[in-house]
Amino acid sequence: RIASATPGARDRRVIARACVALAILCGFQLAFAREREKTVETWRRALDVARRGADAAVRYARDARDALDRRARGCGRDGWFCEEALCARTRALTTRELLGQDVGAALVVDAVCDHAEKSSRDREKPLVMSLHGSPGVGKSLFHRILARAAYNATRESDFDSGRRGRRNEACPGAGCPGYKVIFGTDYVVRERETQARMLRDAVTRHLEKYPESVVVVEEYDKLGCPARGMLKQMLEHGSAGTGANPFDRNVTFGRSIFVLEANMGFMDVHDASAAGGGAPTGDELTALQRKLKDGLFEKWTSDGCEDREDTLKVVGAIDIFVPFVPLDRAAVKAIVHAQLERRGETKKARRELARLEWDDRVLEALVNEVEFEGEYAIEGGKEVAIVLSRCVTRALRVLAETEIARAGTDGVGVRARVLRDRVVRLKPSTAPATAPVVAVLA
Repeated sequence: RIASATPGARDRRVIARACVALAILCGFQLAFAREREKTVETWRRALDVARRGADAAVRYARDARDALDRRARGCGRDGWFCEEALCARTRALTTRELLGQDVGAALVVDAVCDHAEKSSRDREKPLVMSLHGSPGVGKSLFHRILARAAYNATRESDFDSGRRGRRNEACPGAGCPGYKVIFGTDYVVRERETQARMLRDAVTRHLEKYPESVVVVEEYDKLGCPARGMLKQMLEHGSAGTGANPFDRNVTFGRSIFVLEANMGFMDVHDASAAGGGAPTGDELTALQRKLKDGLFEKWTSDGCEDREDTLKVVGAIDIFVPFVPLDRAAVKAIVHAQLERRGETKKARRELARLEWDDRVLEALVNEVEFEGEYAIEGGKEVAIVLSRCVTRALRVLAETEIARAGTDGVGVRARVLRDRVVRLKPSTAPATAPVVAVLA
Protein backbone atom coordinates (compact mmCIF):
# COMPACT_ATOMS: atom_id res chain seq x y z
CA ARG A 1 0.00 0.00 0.00
CA ILE A 2 2.83 2.40 0.82
CA ALA A 3 4.60 1.59 -2.45
CA SER A 4 1.50 2.09 -4.58
CA ALA A 5 0.85 5.50 -2.98
CA THR A 6 4.40 6.73 -3.53
CA PRO A 7 5.09 8.97 -6.59
CA GLY A 8 7.89 7.86 -8.86
CA ALA A 9 8.55 4.36 -10.20
CA ARG A 10 12.03 4.18 -8.69
CA ASP A 11 10.76 5.14 -5.22
CA ARG A 12 8.00 2.53 -5.46
CA ARG A 13 10.52 -0.18 -6.37
CA VAL A 14 12.81 0.76 -3.48
CA ILE A 15 9.99 0.71 -0.93
CA ALA A 16 8.64 -2.55 -2.36
CA ARG A 17 12.05 -4.18 -1.91
CA ALA A 18 12.18 -2.95 1.67
CA CYS A 19 8.76 -4.49 2.32
CA VAL A 20 9.82 -7.80 0.78
CA ALA A 21 12.95 -7.87 2.95
CA LEU A 22 10.89 -7.17 6.06
CA ALA A 23 8.45 -9.91 5.10
CA ILE A 24 11.32 -12.38 4.75
CA LEU A 25 12.60 -11.37 8.17
CA CYS A 26 9.14 -11.91 9.71
CA GLY A 27 8.95 -15.30 8.01
CA PHE A 28 12.20 -16.39 9.62
CA GLN A 29 11.03 -15.18 13.01
CA LEU A 30 7.85 -17.24 12.65
CA ALA A 31 9.87 -20.29 11.64
CA PHE A 32 12.07 -19.90 14.73
CA ALA A 33 9.03 -19.84 16.95
CA ARG A 34 7.63 -23.06 15.44
CA GLU A 35 10.88 -25.01 15.09
CA ARG A 36 12.34 -24.84 18.59
CA GLU A 37 13.69 -28.38 18.36
CA LYS A 38 16.27 -27.42 15.72
CA THR A 39 19.95 -27.88 16.49
CA VAL A 40 22.18 -25.01 17.58
CA GLU A 41 24.04 -24.98 14.24
CA THR A 42 20.82 -24.76 12.28
CA TRP A 43 19.69 -21.92 14.51
CA ARG A 44 22.96 -20.11 13.92
CA ARG A 45 22.58 -20.37 10.14
CA ALA A 46 18.98 -19.20 10.26
CA LEU A 47 19.87 -16.26 12.48
CA ASP A 48 22.62 -15.28 10.06
CA VAL A 49 20.16 -15.31 7.16
CA ALA A 50 17.68 -13.29 9.22
CA ARG A 51 20.37 -10.77 10.12
CA ARG A 52 21.26 -10.31 6.46
CA GLY A 53 17.58 -9.83 5.68
CA ALA A 54 17.29 -7.20 8.39
CA ASP A 55 20.38 -5.38 7.07
CA ALA A 56 18.91 -5.42 3.57
CA ALA A 57 15.63 -4.06 4.90
CA VAL A 58 17.41 -1.19 6.63
CA ARG A 59 19.43 -0.36 3.50
CA TYR A 60 16.38 -0.43 1.24
CA ALA A 61 14.41 1.68 3.69
CA ARG A 62 17.29 4.17 3.88
CA ASP A 63 17.35 4.37 0.07
CA ALA A 64 13.63 5.03 0.03
CA ARG A 65 13.90 7.69 2.73
CA ASP A 66 16.79 9.41 0.92
CA ALA A 67 14.91 9.39 -2.38
CA LEU A 68 11.83 10.92 -0.81
CA ASP A 69 13.90 13.47 1.12
CA ARG A 70 15.70 14.53 -2.05
CA ARG A 71 12.41 14.93 -3.88
CA ALA A 72 11.01 17.08 -1.08
CA ARG A 73 14.13 19.26 -0.67
CA GLY A 74 15.06 19.81 -4.29
CA CYS A 75 18.26 18.96 -6.12
CA GLY A 76 21.34 20.17 -4.23
CA ARG A 77 19.46 21.62 -1.28
CA ASP A 78 20.58 21.70 2.35
CA GLY A 79 23.95 20.05 1.88
CA TRP A 80 22.71 16.94 0.03
CA PHE A 81 24.30 15.98 -3.27
CA CYS A 82 22.38 16.66 -6.45
CA GLU A 83 22.88 13.26 -8.04
CA GLU A 84 20.94 14.08 -11.19
CA ALA A 85 23.60 14.43 -13.90
CA LEU A 86 26.32 14.78 -11.23
CA CYS A 87 28.87 12.97 -13.37
CA ALA A 88 28.19 15.04 -16.50
CA ARG A 89 28.14 18.27 -14.48
CA THR A 90 31.48 17.50 -12.82
CA ARG A 91 33.09 16.56 -16.11
CA ALA A 92 31.85 19.68 -17.88
CA LEU A 93 33.04 22.03 -15.11
CA THR A 94 36.49 20.47 -14.82
CA THR A 95 36.97 20.50 -18.59
CA ARG A 96 36.06 24.18 -18.74
CA GLU A 97 37.85 25.46 -15.63
CA LEU A 98 40.63 23.06 -14.56
CA LEU A 99 43.13 23.96 -17.26
CA GLY A 100 46.44 22.21 -17.84
CA GLN A 101 45.44 19.10 -15.87
CA ASP A 102 43.82 16.85 -18.45
CA VAL A 103 45.21 13.62 -16.97
CA GLY A 104 44.52 14.53 -13.34
CA ALA A 105 41.04 15.81 -14.19
CA ALA A 106 40.17 12.56 -15.98
CA LEU A 107 41.29 10.50 -12.96
CA VAL A 108 39.32 12.44 -10.36
CA VAL A 109 36.18 12.80 -12.48
CA ASP A 110 36.11 9.07 -13.28
CA ALA A 111 36.41 8.31 -9.55
CA VAL A 112 33.58 10.73 -8.70
CA CYS A 113 31.37 9.25 -11.41
CA ASP A 114 31.92 5.69 -10.13
CA HIS A 115 31.12 6.81 -6.58
CA ALA A 116 27.98 8.67 -7.66
CA GLU A 117 26.64 5.65 -9.56
CA LYS A 118 26.75 3.40 -6.48
CA SER A 119 23.58 2.97 -4.48
CA SER A 120 23.49 3.85 -0.79
CA ARG A 121 23.84 0.22 0.25
CA ASP A 122 27.05 -0.15 -1.79
CA ARG A 123 28.76 2.93 -0.32
CA GLU A 124 30.30 1.46 2.80
CA LYS A 125 33.09 4.04 2.90
CA PRO A 126 33.53 7.55 1.46
CA LEU A 127 35.43 8.16 -1.74
CA VAL A 128 38.95 9.21 -0.74
CA MET A 129 41.28 10.94 -3.21
CA SER A 130 44.83 12.07 -2.50
CA LEU A 131 46.02 14.96 -4.68
CA HIS A 132 49.74 15.62 -5.08
CA GLY A 133 51.47 18.54 -6.77
CA SER A 134 53.22 21.84 -6.25
CA PRO A 135 51.25 24.93 -5.12
CA GLY A 136 49.23 26.75 -7.76
CA VAL A 137 48.59 23.84 -10.15
CA GLY A 138 44.86 23.46 -9.48
CA LYS A 139 44.37 21.16 -6.48
CA SER A 140 42.27 23.67 -4.52
CA LEU A 141 40.47 24.75 -7.68
CA PHE A 142 39.42 21.16 -8.28
CA HIS A 143 37.68 20.66 -4.95
CA ARG A 144 35.86 23.98 -5.36
CA ILE A 145 34.66 22.76 -8.76
CA LEU A 146 33.67 19.43 -7.22
CA ALA A 147 31.62 21.16 -4.51
CA ARG A 148 29.81 23.32 -7.07
CA ALA A 149 29.00 20.26 -9.17
CA ALA A 150 27.94 18.12 -6.20
CA TYR A 151 25.53 20.73 -4.85
CA ASN A 152 24.45 22.01 -8.26
CA ALA A 153 25.79 25.47 -7.46
CA THR A 154 26.61 26.34 -11.07
CA ARG A 155 25.90 29.38 -13.19
CA GLU A 156 23.54 27.47 -15.48
CA SER A 157 21.42 25.94 -12.71
CA ASP A 158 19.09 27.13 -10.01
CA PHE A 159 18.01 25.52 -6.75
CA ASP A 160 14.40 26.41 -7.51
CA SER A 161 13.66 24.12 -10.45
CA GLY A 162 10.74 26.24 -11.56
CA ARG A 163 12.77 29.44 -11.80
CA ARG A 164 15.53 29.05 -14.34
CA GLY A 165 18.27 31.54 -15.09
CA ARG A 166 18.70 32.88 -11.56
CA ARG A 167 22.17 32.60 -10.03
CA ASN A 168 22.71 30.13 -7.25
CA GLU A 169 23.93 31.04 -3.81
CA ALA A 170 27.69 31.30 -3.35
CA CYS A 171 29.92 28.24 -3.24
CA PRO A 172 31.88 28.07 -1.01
CA GLY A 173 29.18 29.55 1.17
CA ALA A 174 25.45 29.10 1.57
CA GLY A 175 25.14 27.41 -1.82
CA CYS A 176 27.06 24.32 -0.67
CA PRO A 177 27.04 24.07 3.14
CA GLY A 178 28.33 20.50 3.01
CA TYR A 179 31.65 21.72 1.61
CA LYS A 180 34.23 21.75 4.40
CA VAL A 181 37.91 22.67 4.12
CA ILE A 182 40.26 21.77 6.97
CA PHE A 183 43.91 22.76 7.05
CA GLY A 184 46.22 20.20 8.60
CA THR A 185 48.43 22.95 9.98
CA ASP A 186 45.43 24.33 11.91
CA TYR A 187 45.67 21.30 14.16
CA VAL A 188 49.43 21.26 14.73
CA VAL A 189 49.44 22.13 18.42
CA ARG A 190 51.63 21.08 21.31
CA GLU A 191 49.17 18.66 22.94
CA ARG A 192 48.68 15.74 20.59
CA GLU A 193 45.48 14.52 22.20
CA THR A 194 44.01 18.00 21.90
CA GLN A 195 45.00 18.00 18.25
CA ALA A 196 43.19 14.71 17.65
CA ARG A 197 40.08 15.89 19.48
CA MET A 198 39.97 19.15 17.50
CA LEU A 199 40.15 17.31 14.19
CA ARG A 200 37.60 14.72 15.26
CA ASP A 201 35.13 17.36 16.44
CA ALA A 202 35.58 19.53 13.35
CA VAL A 203 34.95 16.64 10.96
CA THR A 204 32.39 14.63 12.91
CA ARG A 205 30.16 17.57 13.76
CA HIS A 206 30.14 18.61 10.13
CA LEU A 207 29.35 15.09 8.89
CA GLU A 208 26.67 14.69 11.53
CA LYS A 209 24.88 17.67 10.02
CA TYR A 210 25.76 16.96 6.38
CA PRO A 211 26.20 13.19 5.71
CA GLU A 212 26.85 13.96 2.04
CA SER A 213 29.85 16.25 2.32
CA VAL A 214 32.86 17.24 0.30
CA VAL A 215 35.52 17.29 3.02
CA VAL A 216 38.95 18.64 2.14
CA VAL A 217 42.00 18.17 4.36
CA GLU A 218 44.81 20.36 3.06
CA GLU A 219 48.39 19.45 3.96
CA TYR A 220 47.12 16.28 5.58
CA ASP A 221 50.63 14.86 5.57
CA LYS A 222 51.51 17.36 8.34
CA LEU A 223 49.01 15.98 10.86
CA GLY A 224 50.39 14.43 14.04
CA CYS A 225 49.94 10.76 14.91
CA PRO A 226 46.76 10.94 17.07
CA ALA A 227 44.93 13.30 14.69
CA ARG A 228 46.04 11.32 11.68
CA GLY A 229 44.97 8.07 13.31
CA MET A 230 41.52 9.48 13.99
CA LEU A 231 41.19 10.58 10.37
CA LYS A 232 42.44 7.22 9.11
CA GLN A 233 39.76 5.31 11.00
CA MET A 234 37.06 7.51 9.56
CA LEU A 235 38.34 7.07 6.01
CA GLU A 236 38.62 3.32 6.38
CA HIS A 237 35.16 2.68 7.85
CA GLY A 238 33.02 5.59 6.67
CA SER A 239 31.42 5.94 10.07
CA ALA A 240 32.00 7.17 13.58
CA GLY A 241 30.49 5.74 16.72
CA THR A 242 30.73 2.04 15.81
CA GLY A 243 32.75 -0.56 17.62
CA ALA A 244 35.65 0.00 15.26
CA ASN A 245 35.44 3.77 15.74
CA PRO A 246 34.85 4.57 19.42
CA PHE A 247 33.87 8.22 18.97
CA ASP A 248 31.20 9.89 21.04
CA ARG A 249 28.88 10.34 18.04
CA ASN A 250 27.19 7.80 15.77
CA VAL A 251 27.66 9.21 12.26
CA THR A 252 27.61 7.44 8.92
CA PHE A 253 29.03 9.21 5.88
CA GLY A 254 29.75 6.59 3.25
CA ARG A 255 28.22 8.85 0.59
CA SER A 256 30.71 11.66 1.29
CA ILE A 257 33.84 12.53 -0.70
CA PHE A 258 37.16 13.22 1.02
CA VAL A 259 39.85 15.15 -0.84
CA LEU A 260 43.29 14.96 0.76
CA GLU A 261 45.81 17.54 -0.43
CA ALA A 262 49.55 17.23 -0.03
CA ASN A 263 52.60 18.95 -1.47
CA MET A 264 54.46 15.75 -0.61
CA GLY A 265 55.64 14.01 -3.76
CA PHE A 266 55.49 17.11 -5.95
CA MET A 267 59.11 16.59 -7.02
CA ASP A 268 58.22 13.07 -8.18
CA VAL A 269 55.40 14.57 -10.24
CA HIS A 270 57.70 17.28 -11.59
CA ASP A 271 60.43 14.79 -12.56
CA ALA A 272 57.96 12.44 -14.25
CA SER A 273 56.52 15.33 -16.26
CA ALA A 274 59.94 16.65 -17.26
CA ALA A 275 61.17 13.19 -18.27
CA GLY A 276 58.17 12.53 -20.51
CA GLY A 277 57.84 16.04 -21.89
CA GLY A 278 54.36 16.45 -20.43
CA ALA A 279 51.80 14.81 -18.18
CA PRO A 280 52.56 11.09 -17.74
CA THR A 281 50.13 8.61 -19.27
CA GLY A 282 49.79 4.85 -19.51
CA ASP A 283 52.45 2.86 -17.71
CA GLU A 284 54.30 6.04 -16.69
CA LEU A 285 51.16 7.33 -14.95
CA THR A 286 50.60 4.01 -13.18
CA ALA A 287 54.22 3.97 -12.01
CA LEU A 288 53.93 7.55 -10.71
CA GLN A 289 50.73 6.75 -8.80
CA ARG A 290 52.44 3.75 -7.25
CA LYS A 291 55.40 5.93 -6.29
CA LEU A 292 53.13 8.46 -4.59
CA LYS A 293 51.37 5.69 -2.69
CA ASP A 294 54.65 4.07 -1.65
CA GLY A 295 56.01 7.46 -0.57
CA LEU A 296 53.02 8.00 1.72
CA PHE A 297 53.34 4.49 3.13
CA GLU A 298 57.05 4.99 3.86
CA LYS A 299 56.43 8.34 5.54
CA TRP A 300 53.65 7.03 7.74
CA THR A 301 55.67 3.90 8.57
CA SER A 302 58.70 5.96 9.59
CA ASP A 303 56.48 8.10 11.85
CA GLY A 304 55.78 4.97 13.89
CA CYS A 305 52.15 5.86 14.59
CA GLU A 306 50.90 2.27 14.25
CA ASP A 307 51.97 -1.21 13.19
CA ARG A 308 53.15 -1.70 9.63
CA GLU A 309 50.10 -3.84 8.85
CA ASP A 310 47.74 -1.13 10.11
CA THR A 311 49.57 1.49 8.04
CA LEU A 312 49.19 -0.67 4.95
CA LYS A 313 45.47 -1.00 5.67
CA VAL A 314 45.01 2.72 6.09
CA VAL A 315 46.91 3.64 2.93
CA GLY A 316 44.62 1.17 1.18
CA ALA A 317 41.64 3.25 2.35
CA ILE A 318 42.73 5.95 -0.12
CA ASP A 319 41.01 5.04 -3.37
CA ILE A 320 43.15 6.97 -5.82
CA PHE A 321 46.40 8.96 -5.91
CA VAL A 322 46.24 11.80 -8.40
CA PRO A 323 49.28 13.72 -9.68
CA PHE A 324 48.70 17.38 -10.58
CA VAL A 325 51.48 18.24 -13.02
CA PRO A 326 53.38 21.56 -13.16
CA LEU A 327 51.99 24.10 -15.63
CA ASP A 328 53.90 24.75 -18.83
CA ARG A 329 53.64 27.81 -21.06
CA ALA A 330 50.67 26.48 -23.02
CA ALA A 331 48.71 25.80 -19.81
CA VAL A 332 49.48 29.26 -18.42
CA LYS A 333 48.40 30.83 -21.72
CA ALA A 334 45.07 28.96 -21.53
CA ILE A 335 44.57 30.21 -17.95
CA VAL A 336 45.31 33.79 -19.01
CA HIS A 337 42.77 33.51 -21.82
CA ALA A 338 40.12 32.04 -19.49
CA GLN A 339 40.62 34.73 -16.86
CA LEU A 340 40.47 37.47 -19.48
CA GLU A 341 37.16 36.05 -20.70
CA ARG A 342 35.85 36.03 -17.14
CA ARG A 343 36.92 39.64 -16.63
CA GLY A 344 35.25 40.68 -19.85
CA GLU A 345 32.00 38.96 -18.86
CA THR A 346 32.05 40.56 -15.40
CA LYS A 347 32.62 44.07 -16.75
CA LYS A 348 29.93 43.60 -19.36
CA ALA A 349 27.47 42.40 -16.69
CA ARG A 350 28.29 45.50 -14.62
CA ARG A 351 27.88 47.67 -17.73
CA GLU A 352 31.41 49.03 -17.38
CA LEU A 353 32.03 48.29 -21.07
CA ALA A 354 30.33 46.57 -23.97
CA ARG A 355 33.03 44.06 -24.85
CA LEU A 356 36.70 43.34 -24.13
CA GLU A 357 38.80 42.15 -27.07
CA TRP A 358 42.37 40.86 -27.44
CA ASP A 359 44.45 38.68 -29.73
CA ASP A 360 47.18 36.08 -29.41
CA ARG A 361 49.93 38.72 -29.21
CA VAL A 362 48.35 40.08 -26.03
CA LEU A 363 48.22 36.58 -24.53
CA GLU A 364 51.92 36.07 -25.29
CA ALA A 365 52.81 39.43 -23.78
CA LEU A 366 50.95 38.59 -20.58
CA VAL A 367 52.45 35.08 -20.36
CA ASN A 368 55.90 36.69 -20.61
CA GLU A 369 55.11 38.49 -17.35
CA VAL A 370 54.76 35.15 -15.52
CA GLU A 371 57.96 33.82 -13.98
CA PHE A 372 59.13 30.44 -15.27
CA GLU A 373 61.88 28.09 -14.18
CA GLY A 374 62.78 26.06 -17.20
CA GLU A 375 59.58 24.89 -18.85
CA TYR A 376 57.25 25.37 -15.90
CA ALA A 377 55.70 28.33 -14.09
CA ILE A 378 57.25 28.70 -10.64
CA GLU A 379 53.96 29.53 -8.91
CA GLY A 380 51.71 27.63 -11.28
CA GLY A 381 48.58 29.58 -12.14
CA LYS A 382 48.66 31.72 -8.99
CA GLU A 383 50.67 34.48 -10.62
CA VAL A 384 48.21 34.96 -13.49
CA ALA A 385 45.72 36.93 -11.38
CA ILE A 386 48.53 39.22 -10.19
CA VAL A 387 49.75 39.78 -13.74
CA LEU A 388 46.26 40.65 -15.00
CA SER A 389 45.73 43.05 -12.12
CA ARG A 390 49.05 44.74 -12.76
CA CYS A 391 48.76 44.91 -16.55
CA VAL A 392 45.13 44.72 -17.70
CA THR A 393 43.49 46.59 -14.82
CA ARG A 394 46.10 49.32 -15.15
CA ALA A 395 45.55 49.56 -18.93
CA LEU A 396 41.79 49.94 -18.49
CA ARG A 397 42.27 52.54 -15.77
CA VAL A 398 44.62 54.60 -17.96
CA LEU A 399 42.12 54.46 -20.85
CA ALA A 400 39.29 55.58 -18.58
CA GLU A 401 41.35 58.48 -17.22
CA THR A 402 42.27 59.53 -20.76
CA GLU A 403 38.61 59.56 -21.83
CA ILE A 404 37.62 61.55 -18.72
CA ALA A 405 40.34 64.13 -19.43
CA ARG A 406 39.26 64.38 -23.05
CA ALA A 407 35.64 64.96 -22.04
CA GLY A 408 36.69 67.47 -19.40
CA THR A 409 34.42 65.96 -16.74
CA ASP A 410 35.11 64.16 -13.52
CA GLY A 411 33.18 63.14 -10.45
CA VAL A 412 32.00 60.23 -8.38
CA GLY A 413 31.21 57.20 -10.59
CA VAL A 414 32.38 58.82 -13.84
CA ARG A 415 35.29 56.40 -14.24
CA ALA A 416 32.92 53.42 -14.02
CA ARG A 417 30.61 54.93 -16.68
CA VAL A 418 33.02 56.45 -19.14
CA LEU A 419 33.59 53.20 -21.08
CA ARG A 420 30.00 51.99 -20.86
CA ASP A 421 28.68 50.62 -24.17
CA ARG A 422 32.18 50.94 -25.65
CA VAL A 423 34.23 48.10 -27.16
CA VAL A 424 37.71 48.05 -25.63
CA ARG A 425 40.63 46.29 -27.30
CA LEU A 426 43.85 45.23 -25.60
CA LYS A 427 47.02 45.62 -27.68
CA PRO A 428 50.71 44.90 -27.11
CA SER A 429 52.48 48.00 -25.87
CA THR A 430 55.13 49.76 -27.93
CA ALA A 431 57.01 50.27 -24.67
CA PRO A 432 56.81 46.83 -22.98
CA ALA A 433 59.27 47.85 -20.30
CA THR A 434 56.69 50.32 -19.00
CA ALA A 435 53.51 48.32 -19.61
CA PRO A 436 53.21 45.09 -21.63
CA VAL A 437 49.70 45.89 -22.92
CA VAL A 438 47.57 49.00 -23.52
CA ALA A 439 43.82 49.46 -23.88
CA VAL A 440 42.25 51.40 -26.75
CA LEU A 441 38.73 52.00 -27.99
CA ALA A 442 37.84 49.77 -30.92
